Amino acid sequence: MTLMSMTGFGRALAEVGDRRVRVEIRSVNHRGLDLKIRSQEPDAYCDAEIGRAVRAAIDRGAVTVQIREESAAAADGIDEARVRVVHRALEKLRADLGIAGPVSLEAIAAFMRDASGAALRGERLWEAMRPAVAAALDELKATRAREGTALAADLEGHRTRLAALAAELRARTAALPERFARRLEERLGALRGQPGFEPARLAEEAAIMAERLDVAEELVRLDTHLGHLRQLLGEAGAVGRKLDFVIQEVGRELNTIASKAQDAGVSTLVIDAKAELEKLREQAQNVE
Repeated sequence: MTLMSMTGFGRALAEVGDRRVRVEIRSVNHRGLDLKIRSQEPDAYCDAEIGRAVRAAIDRGAVTVQIREESAAAADGIDEARVRVVHRALEKLRADLGIAGPVSLEAIAAFMRDASGAALRGERLWEAMRPAVAAALDELKATRAREGTALAADLEGHRTRLAALAAELRARTAALPERFARRLEERLGALRGQPGFEPARLAEEAAIMAERLDVAEELVRLDTHLGHLRQLLGEAGAVGRKLDFVIQEVGRELNTIASKAQDAGVSTLVIDAKAELEKLREQAQNVE
C-alpha cells in the first residue's frame, strides 16, 4: 500500500433500460470531502446511494460524479423519425379513445422516456447504475494510487534533502557556544587587569549566552519530525492532514533554530531547509 493522491478519474457504462449511460467520477484537491453529482435527470434516492458509495471509497477530495446518456439519440440530437412514429401511434390511440385535443410534444417526450427506460426511478435506477458506479470508483482509486506512488517518491526526495540539511545544521551549531566564548574573550582581553574587571562575571555571561545558543533540543525534535514524515510516507490511507501538521512542526523548529543561533551560516542553512520544506508542503497538498 502507498499514499493516495486526491487527483484521479474513473468512468464506466451502465445499461438503463435500452439506454446506455456513462458514469464519470473526477477528484481534485480539497481540504475535506466535497461531493457534487450532476445528472440530466436527478433522482434523490440514486444520488443518495451514489453519495454513500463515494464516501465509503474516498476520504478527501473535491469529487464530481457526472452521469450522462450515451445513446444515439442523446449523441446525435432528436431522433425525428422515431418522434413521428410515436406521434402517429399516439394520435391514432387518441382518436380511438375519443380524447379531445392534439397530442402534445410533452406527451410524446414522456412516452418516449418511459419506453426507453428513463422512467426507472429510485431503487430500480440505483440497481441499474450500481455496477457502473462501483467500476468507476475502482478506476478512480487506481489512478489515485498510481499518482500517490509518484507523490511518495517525490516527497521522500524532499524529506531526504531536509535530513541532510538538518545534519549540516547539527554540525554547524555544535561549535557555536565555543566560538562565541572565544570571541567574547578576545574582545574583553584588553580589559584584563583593569580596575573592576571580574573574570568570574565573564565566565558567567559566557555560560548564559552558551545556553541561549544551544539548539540541541530543537535539533532532536527536528530529527523526530523528519522520522515521523518518513513513517507517514510509507503508510496507506488518508495521511494528508497528518503530513500537514508535521510539516508545520518542522517549520517551527527551523524558525527557532535560526532565531537562537544568531549565525550567518546557520541562517543560510535554515533558508535552504525552508525552501525545501515549502516544496514538500506544496506536494503534500495533493495527498489524501
